[in-house]
Amino acid sequence: MNEDLLKKVLSKKLNNCTEIEIHLFEYCNLSCDFCGQDHDSKVGFDTIQKKTEDVIQFIEKSHLSDHIINIMGGEIFNDDIPETLFDEYIRFAEIVINYCNEKNQKVTINWVTNLIFKKKQRVHDLLEHLRELNPLVNLSTSYDFEGRGYAGKVNSIFAKNVEEFQEYIYTIGFVLTAPAITNFLNHEDKLFEKLYKKFTLYFDYYVPEEKSCERLMPSDQALYDAFVYTATHYPNIYPVRDWLENEQNSMTCYSLNKLTVLPDGTHVTCRYLTYKENSFKNKVDYTSNANIITSYVNENECLSCQWYDRCSLRCFVQADWVKREKLDICLYKKFFNTVIVEV
Repeated sequence: MNEDLLKKVLSKKLNNCTEIEIHLFEYCNLSCDFCGQDHDSKVGFDTIQKKTEDVIQFIEKSHLSDHIINIMGGEIFNDDIPETLFDEYIRFAEIVINYCNEKNQKVTINWVTNLIFKKKQRVHDLLEHLRELNPLVNLSTSYDFEGRGYAGKVNSIFAKNVEEFQEYIYTIGFVLTAPAITNFLNHEDKLFEKLYKKFTLYFDYYVPEEKSCERLMPSDQALYDAFVYTATHYPNIYPVRDWLENEQNSMTCYSLNKLTVLPDGTHVTCRYLTYKENSFKNKVDYTSNANIITSYVNENECLSCQWYDRCSLRCFVQADWVKREKLDICLYKKFFNTVIVEV
């Protein structure tokens, strides 16, 4: 099914805004288990402003007037980043904000950071300056139940920066890898408890990477267990909160209205790394997810499912991975049959 037809078929499930994901570079001060980036690479350092052209062209072609732009690295606020790059960040955002203001387009800009940095004033200055142009300029960060591979020093910096920058934090996400789910279900985490009480939390699906997928990919049973546990103990975590509260939900995935720009300027939908064709059931297409979405919807008979309106579907790249351990029944159908009926 081509993308235009698929959009018509799934019209009730499409998000009412676009998602634009800008990877400025891969250079990073951490090396998280679920991330396959080259953390020493500075490719993209000299093309930050040029990427505004990609953003504006995408917005011009979109029929939507609401846009979420997630700007990330690597780690964009890494202490080793030179001051000149912060000037580039500001100019990038100014160009995009001014364009959207002129065209009556709503834009939310999230600077995606691991919050592991000590040079705080330049981050404050960037945010305050840009909020004068657009109040919807925020930080988004992440939490890792498995730990980031570093001792308490990193966790301490993270906790302190969460407190200092809390007024700017839009969301805190966590990736549902197999080890993270195990820790989430079985270990008390005092910092997470604090985050849950204070911030908007959501979970991200683990997107398979060739180097790590054998260890990190969760089974559908593990995801189901995590969803039920969340609904019972942490019902305000998204998208579980939406599943519990709303009879009608959009797809979690934005890929039918999404652009991802890689550090070297390459455009993709959402797949980030180079994959082996035999790792997936369907042909790998970096420009569209239409084939894997169609395959998933057909395989699970989503359109005729009693929970179709409430369900937000899933990460389709994850679902297409050949070695994914599936349940006999769609894990979302099982979740709704259990949790919603019980409620």
